[in-house]
Amino acid sequence: MPKTPEHILENADIQWQDSGAPYSKHFDDIYFSRQGGLDETEYVFIAGNALKQRWQNQDEALAKGNNEQPCFTIAELGLGTGLNFLCCWRAWRALAPKHLRLHYIACEKYPLRIDALRKALQEWPELAEFSEQFLAHYPDHSHGYHRLQLTDKTLNSTIILDLYYGDAEQLLSAQPLRASAKVDAWFLDGFAPKLNPQMWSASLFEQIRRLSKTGTTLSSYSVAGTVVRSVRAAGFEVKKIKGFAQKRHMLTATFTKEAAHMSAASAKPLHWLDIDPSHASSSADIVVIGAGLAGCAVAYALARKGFNVLVLEQADAIASGASGNRQAVLQCRLSNADNGNRQFNLQAFLYAVREFEQLQKQHPEINWRPCGVLNLESAFKARQARGIEVNHADYADDIVQALSAPQSSDKAGLALAGPAQYLPLGGYLDPAQLCHAYLQHPNIRLQLNSKVSGLQSKDGHWLVSYGEQNASAVKCDAVVIANSYSATQLAQTAPLPIVPIRGQVSYLKDNPASRKIHSVICGRSYISPSWQGLHSVGASYSKNISDLALSNQEHRQNLEGIAEHLSAARLDEEAIIGGRVSIRATSTDRMPMVGAVPDFARLQTLYEGLGQTLRKNPNRCVPMLDGLYVSVSHGSHGLCNTPLAGEYLASLIANELLPVQSAVSKSLHPARFALRALKRQGFAH
Repeated sequence: MPKTPEHILENADIQWQDSGAPYSKHFDDIYFSRQGGLDETEYVFIAGNALKQRWQNQDEALAKGNNEQPCFTIAELGLGTGLNFLCCWRAWRALAPKHLRLHYIACEKYPLRIDALRKALQEWPELAEFSEQFLAHYPDHSHGYHRLQLTDKTLNSTIILDLYYGDAEQLLSAQPLRASAKVDAWFLDGFAPKLNPQMWSASLFEQIRRLSKTGTTLSSYSVAGTVVRSVRAAGFEVKKIKGFAQKRHMLTATFTKEAAHMSAASAKPLHWLDIDPSHASSSADIVVIGAGLAGCAVAYALARKGFNVLVLEQADAIASGASGNRQAVLQCRLSNADNGNRQFNLQAFLYAVREFEQLQKQHPEINWRPCGVLNLESAFKARQARGIEVNHADYADDIVQALSAPQSSDKAGLALAGPAQYLPLGGYLDPAQLCHAYLQHPNIRLQLNSKVSGLQSKDGHWLVSYGEQNASAVKCDAVVIANSYSATQLAQTAPLPIVPIRGQVSYLKDNPASRKIHSVICGRSYISPSWQGLHSVGASYSKNISDLALSNQEHRQNLEGIAEHLSAARLDEEAIIGGRVSIRATSTDRMPMVGAVPDFARLQTLYEGLGQTLRKNPNRCVPMLDGLYVSVSHGSHGLCNTPLAGEYLASLIANELLPVQSAVSKSLHPARFALRALKRQGFAH
C-alpha cells in the first residue's frame, strides 16, 4: 500500500537564520516577526480579540451565577512554533480566571519536529515555564486530532490544547456541528496569502463560519483584499485598524447575529449517526455507574471540567471486574483502513500515553512502565489467515516499527524466535491503582455497595435508584452508565448488544532468566515483564461465563501461547502460582459503545414510519435520551480506550468542541447496531 496524505504527516522543512529564528523553506516565509514576536502576538491576537477584557467579563458573570459557558475557545490557523498559544497562556495566567476554563485549538499541516521546536522556543526564555509543558506533551508524528491536557500549577487548573495535524479545512469540517459548542475567537496566522493560499481559501472560511457564533471575533496581521473579502463573505463585520510596528494595517472582525442565523439555516442535512446539533446540556451534578476503568476515567474527565461527580459501584471495592488485574497492557490496534475506527484507536492510544505520563508524576503507585510492546507473528494468526498484513509505513516510527528477530530479541531482553512489530510507546501499569488515582479528584465522591437497579427521567433530571430493594435514590442532571456487561440490566441500555467474554490471567513466578524480559511480549498470549516477582500471562478468551473458577486448562493455554517464543525464559507450569478470572465486555465489531444512549423505542417507530429513501437519507439523527450516556464494550483494550472515551463524553456533556472527529463519533455511536438490525429487517420485508 503506498503512502497517502491521509496517513502520513509531513514535518516542516526549516532553515535557521543567523539570528537563530526558524524560516520555512516550503513557504519561503518567517515564523514570527523580526521586530518582536511576543509583542506582535500581544497586539494582533490577544488585544485584537479583546481577550483579557472578555475573559474577565465572562469570569465575573460566572461568579454571579449567570448562565455563561464556563469554557472559552480559541482556534488558530497556523500553530508554527506555538508562540501565540504560549503568549495566550501567559496572559491567561496573569488574569487568573477562577470560574472560566481555556480551550485552545491550533491547526498545522507541517508541524515542526520536536528538536526544531525546542530550539525555536529558546528564543523566548520568558516563556520557559509554559514552553516546558508544551514540549513535554508535544507530538510531532501523526495526522489527526491530538488533545493535550496542560496543567497550570499556579492556577491549579488545566488548559486544553487541541492540535489538528493535517489540512485545516478537512480537520475543522470533521468537528461535529453543535449549536452550543462554538469558537469564541479565531487567530488567522498562516503564512502570507500569496505564499500559502490554501490557508486563506473560501472553503476554509466556510468552516470558520460553521464553527462561529454571534459575537465570535477574528483577527489577523493580513489585510490582503482576498482575506478581507473572505472574512466578510463568512459573515463577519470587518474593521481595519493600525497594524503592528511598521505594518500599516491589521484586521479585526466580529461574527454577526444575522450570519449566525444564516449559518444555522444552511447547515448540512443530518444523518442517523450524527450527533444531535441541538444537544445542549446544563448538567452540574452527574452520577457515574461503575468504578472500573471506564467509569473512573469518565468521572475524572468530568471532574476536571468542574462537574460534581458521584460514582456508584455495586461491589465492595473499585476495579473489582476486568479492571482489577495486576498488570494491564497498553498497545495500539493498528489498521490499513482509513476510517473512524483507525482514527480512534490511534488517538486513544496517544491520549492514554500522555495521560499516564502525567498521572505517574502525581501518583507513582499506578506503576506506569513505558517499556514498549512487541507483537510477534503468532499474535496475528487470524489476520494472516485472511491475508491481511498491516502496512507499517502508514504509521510513524514513534508508533510502530517492524523489527528483525535479532532486533526484537534486543528489545525483549532475551532471544525470541522471530521478527516482531514493536510499539515503543506501549507499556503496562496497575489498573486498580489507576482507578484509585482517578478517584482522588476533589470533585468526585465514591459510594461502594451501591448496585443501581433503575433509572427514571423526571422534570429534566434523572432519579437513580440503588441499594437493596431500591432503598436509596439520588437525583442528578446526567448519568453515565459505565458498568460493563451489567449495563444490559438497566432498561434504557438493555438493547445494547454487549458480549461478555471470560478472560483468565495466569501469574507466574519469575526466575533469573525471565527477569531479563523488559518489554511486553505478545504471541498467542502476552507476558509482561516481572513486577513484584511475578509475570502476568494471558489472557484466555471464552464466551462461557457460567463458571468463574480458575481453570488449569486455561493456565496451560496461556503458557502455551508464549512458550514457543520464550524458551530462553525457562517458564513452565511449575511457575504458575495463581491467577485471576474476570468478565470483559466487548461488541461484535470490537469497537466500544460511547455516547448518548439512544431512545430505542422511538428509533424503531421512526424508522418503520419512513420510506426507503428517507431511511437512507433521513435528514435527522437517532433520537437520544437527554442526559443519559454510556461507555461500555471496551473489551481487552480498556486501558487504551477509556481515557479518550471519558474525555469525549465529558466534552459532549460540557458543550465543548470534541476531541474526536465526526467519523470517530459515528464509529463509537451506541445506536450503530440497532440501525444495522433495522436495515436488515427492512431488506427482509
